[in-house]
Amino acid sequence: MKEEIKIAAKITAKTSLKWFTIVFIGGLFTLICFLIILFQNMGLGGGGHGNAYAFTVNLFLNNICGFLLFVGAPAFAAGYFMIANKVAIQTMIHQVWENKMGKYIEEKVILLVDKLTASQNWANSASNATMLRLKLLEANKNDKETSVIKKRIIGYFFAKINLDDIDFSNKDLKLSEIISFKLNRFISETIEPSFLFFWLLLAFQLILIIAAQFFN
Repeated sequence: MKEEIKIAAKITAKTSLKWFTIVFIGGLFTLICFLIILFQNMGLGGGGHGNAYAFTVNLFLNNICGFLLFVGAPAFAAGYFMIANKVAIQTMIHQVWENKMGKYIEEKVILLVDKLTASQNWANSASNATMLRLKLLEANKNDKETSVIKKRIIGYFFAKINLDDIDFSNKDLKLSEIISFKLNRFISETIEPSFLFFWLLLAFQLILIIAAQFFN
């Protein structure tokens, strides 16, 4: 039990560090670009304290790259947040399997599916892929015996796997076996998380801020 707690703490620390790194660097760079464009083009707002509408319109007409960085700052920040969340959950999954905890996840998934299918009205309430996914997510959310980390991994798995190819009309359907197979295939196709999309977004902003200087 102590060993599992230590592993969970290690996974949480590594996951949190990657999440914070992406959000902090991306957010900071977005803010720097925003302030550079603002102060370099303040004259576009008119006299006095200027006018926000006039500034935005004139920036669009005179410096399209600066306009994208200025107006798109919230979207860039949200983009880094989404990338951070994706990398975090992928890191969590990778670390769990690296630390030989994957068997527990698979057993818990099978148990949740078997509990669902054991219900007398499951066939009526989960007669298509969408309803099945919702039922699985709900079962995982309400499970009080699973740690937060494992719940997040199982929830991510239930949200991502393809359920459209399941034949719900098959009376001999063994859903837990199908889900278990999909879990193992999903993990085998999952590579170690990378910062690729983070670097692409950062590079895009860098190109925009460099290009924006040619309009000043």
